[in-house]
Amino acid sequence: MRLRTQLLALSVLTLVLPWSGWQLVQELEDFLRQSDEAALLNAAAVMAKSVPQTLRSELQSSRGEMLPLRQFESQPIVDGFYADWPESDQFMQFDSSDKLLQLKVLAGRFMTETYLMLDVSNLGGVAATTINATAGNNPKAGVLLYLQSNRSQYGFMISTEAPGELTVISQGDPNQRLQGAWVNTSDGYRIELELPAGVERIGIAAVMPTKDRYGNSVDRFAGTLKARKEGAWLELSGRQELVPFWLQGVAPAQTRAWLVQTDGWVMGDSGLDADELESELTWVQRLIYQGVATSSMPVRNELPQWPVRFQNQPVQQALNGQSASLWSRDPDSAAVYNLVAVPVIADHEAIGAVVLEARSEGLLLMTNRALGRLLSITFLVVAILAAGLWLFASRLSRRVQQLSGAVSQAMDQHAAPSKLPQTTSADEVGELARNTEKLLKAVAEYTIYLQKLAGRLSHELKTPIAITRSSLDNLASQDLGQEAAQYLERAQEGLNRQAAIVSAMSEAQRLEGAVKSADWEKIDLRQMLSNSVESYRTVHPSRNIQLRV
Repeated sequence: MRLRTQLLALSVLTLVLPWSGWQLVQELEDFLRQSDEAALLNAAAVMAKSVPQTLRSELQSSRGEMLPLRQFESQPIVDGFYADWPESDQFMQFDSSDKLLQLKVLAGRFMTETYLMLDVSNLGGVAATTINATAGNNPKAGVLLYLQSNRSQYGFMISTEAPGELTVISQGDPNQRLQGAWVNTSDGYRIELELPAGVERIGIAAVMPTKDRYGNSVDRFAGTLKARKEGAWLELSGRQELVPFWLQGVAPAQTRAWLVQTDGWVMGDSGLDADELESELTWVQRLIYQGVATSSMPVRNELPQWPVRFQNQPVQQALNGQSASLWSRDPDSAAVYNLVAVPVIADHEAIGAVVLEARSEGLLLMTNRALGRLLSITFLVVAILAAGLWLFASRLSRRVQQLSGAVSQAMDQHAAPSKLPQTTSADEVGELARNTEKLLKAVAEYTIYLQKLAGRLSHELKTPIAITRSSLDNLASQDLGQEAAQYLERAQEGLNRQAAIVSAMSEAQRLEGAVKSADWEKIDLRQMLSNSVESYRTVHPSRNIQLRV
């Protein structure tokens, strides 16, 4: 890896600076969020202690006896279907003793009109309309409904032999009638009714005629009634005027408050905040805030405009006597929501709960905009440092390349050592250049010494070789024994080899000098090779010599 690339990779470490700033931002966001949560819990606790005595009495006396009325935004069509009903999954449920008959009750109000939705599941088998078609004078399957107002009370038996629109006549007063619709379902039937004005309480039960194991006719009931007559009553509880008035007066600004009964039904709320949906951040700030603060939060389950019942974990925990909170985020913006629930205590028992929800869009960036500038400055510093390191690496790499090229040229046999670049620099590269220059000079001097050594040796060895040769020649003219003659022959062979070596050294020195002094010229390599191959073919006619150029 080149030096420039290494330093550029090293500059990645400068990202530690924005990362540490990012961690600081997240820590401060957590601190602000905890402070906001503590303030909201304190406000809810104060509200729970200051609940008016009239509302406390109602919370204590109405547990399990109230049927909340949801608020319709437009007048519903009485057709037996849930299309017009908000929060159709929030119902009051009744089961028969054998769990084979089930009644789900929903109630709603549009202006002064009240509506009921009754969903009956008969796990016993035969459809109610089939039973009614063959019942004759026998008891029929359906729903017993008693209505009570301040002035009167009426009872109705709702049954039919075929689904569709129906008119139900009171059992005691033929002038009192209900308009409704009956729809058969896969496991039972649904009835939707429009109630008369002024109804405040109802008694209700789903009835299914059946037979016991002895063959006797008996009725299966699911509801507040235990027989075909009045029994327990359900209070139709709309959103009272006192509850919203009190909540609006004591709830903190920019929050929404609810007062909840022990079974989760909402007694009232403070209403929607008109400024709640306004955004105070730009899309860039929202993008930054989503990365800083909301990545670990759960996505918020959007609350209905008018919640009927709370069944989430914080509210259930508050109804059990312990305060709780929940943070959630909007996946499409930087909005975060803090929902807290605090129990309302009476006689050391939770009789309800106060629920507060606050919406914050960018807690951190809205409260301390200097942190936004901190991030911008941090990224600018990183960019400048990375650019500076890259320029420094480029300059250093260029200097090293110049020094490397000069050293390569100085190592050429045909070039005399010359002054290297960067020798005047005061840094480590200059010191390296100066030391390399000293080394090249020493190598050049040693090379010259070795080149002259051969000539000096050949000159110095010629005289002793000549003396030795003349001595051996004189010795050869004497009468020697066979063994001495053999030794003399070996000495002459060794001397001839030494003379050949000295002669070769002299010839090599003269050849090197001739080559150095020769003039260089360009030749046609094709022509030279062709002539050489023709010559070899002539000398070796038995060989197949081929040339490809």
